[in-house]
Amino acid sequence: MGKRMSKWLGLVGAIGLTGSLLAGCGGNGGGGNSSAASGETDENGLKPVTLTWYYPLSQLQPDQEKVQEAVNKITKEKINATIKLTPVPIGDYVQKMNTVLAAGEKFDILWTGYMLKPEELVRKGAIQPMTALLDQYAPELKKDVPQVMWDGLSVDGEIYGIPNQQINGSRYGFIIQKRLLDKYKFDAASIKKVEDIEPLYADIVKGDPDIIPYGNFGGNFDFNAQMYGKGYWTVPGLDEHFYIKKDDPTYQLQRYPEDELNIYRLMNKWYDAGYLYKDAATAKNTDFMAKGQIGSEFHTVLKPGLEAEVKVKNGGNDVVLAPLSGWFSNGYSATTNQSLSRTSENPERAMMFLNLVNTDKELYNLLCNGIEGQHYKKLEGDYIEALPDSRYRPNMDWVFGSVFNSYLKDGQPENVWEETKKINESAEVNPVGAFKFNSEPVSTEIANLNAVWDEYKRGILTGTLNFDETWPGFYNKLKEAGEDRYVEEVTKQFNQFVQDKGLKK
Repeated sequence: MGKRMSKWLGLVGAIGLTGSLLAGCGGNGGGGNSSAASGETDENGLKPVTLTWYYPLSQLQPDQEKVQEAVNKITKEKINATIKLTPVPIGDYVQKMNTVLAAGEKFDILWTGYMLKPEELVRKGAIQPMTALLDQYAPELKKDVPQVMWDGLSVDGEIYGIPNQQINGSRYGFIIQKRLLDKYKFDAASIKKVEDIEPLYADIVKGDPDIIPYGNFGGNFDFNAQMYGKGYWTVPGLDEHFYIKKDDPTYQLQRYPEDELNIYRLMNKWYDAGYLYKDAATAKNTDFMAKGQIGSEFHTVLKPGLEAEVKVKNGGNDVVLAPLSGWFSNGYSATTNQSLSRTSENPERAMMFLNLVNTDKELYNLLCNGIEGQHYKKLEGDYIEALPDSRYRPNMDWVFGSVFNSYLKDGQPENVWEETKKINESAEVNPVGAFKFNSEPVSTEIANLNAVWDEYKRGILTGTLNFDETWPGFYNKLKEAGEDRYVEEVTKQFNQFVQDKGLKK
């Protein structure tokens, strides 16, 4: 299409004519390509298309196809699109998507976030910009999202992701089963630092041998959050081992500070004491959590109403939150989003669908909770209750879209979303939260360093490996893999960022 036609379409898009006109323009517009499904155009002139959406779930759902059918009743009627929902087990998501992207597979939407960072995908050419698409096909969504979130998902002036709006910050601490606190007469409010929970763990080991005191299964103990408690800010956009001291006016980068290494040592101490599962480095927490066998877990987002969400996952056992910090934020750290694949043949329709997911409460809750009467029942107001033995219960609303459209679960305050928005506005903000690292100059070194970390990570994070014995040889391998070159490049870019922002006093 010529420039004059494109400009005119932008003007008429707001009154619903865009899809019809695009359908007649050829190219990618309106789905007139090889991935379009057979069938007639709808009343708006939109040709039928099929969109493929990849996203992670903690567990695949038996009634996935039933829910997909219900989703497509809505999407066929509203945007003449058939959606192929393609969930991937969360533990396999990064590897699966790396394979899909490397193969150049044609698909449309992928979840991006803390496991699959948009910034890195942009540099690899795996996702496409969506600023113009948002303006034209999702103005309602564009307006609803705070600008700080769009800024956090922008690279070189272009937006590359739609944030799944939720709590925009961290408050870390423990989630503990209430029955254990009651049994051992342990006051959760007495936990002021991580080590303060150790007496409870010691009691559980003695009195409840079938309970795993601390449920860390090769995942990150979240050293970032812990380091905040020790007076550090993490530097976003990098791996998990760069920090600045909160009281340092020079913004000196610190790499593997001793405070971080002490957290690894603590995990080893806890493992030796029996506080972690003996095969934590290879087992999965889902094998134990649903049975109520995990006494506590560490969590970085102790948000309003979390108790109700976690109770479901903990075998129906009530839990108590023990926060160890106030609310803090990177501004927007691109934790959970949707991005458009570079290979999508229908980016316009994909944007229409994402707009629908984030503005149509029925569609969003169908994805989150399944079908009313089959998977949950509606209670008074916005509350719902999962039906016994429901075959669709992802319990991961934050994966699909804005949680502010979520139905409420038993135990969540009626004003939970209003309170969440207040927290988003008041959290302490990381002064270097806007830093974005261009990894291209050291992509080889990063790949080599990641390979070394992959060799040791689960053993270190679960305490299975003795850290003091492991660290010298481990660190030597990091040096051989390009540690010094990587740190040099990070430092150069970070110092330039600090200078450009005028942060140094």
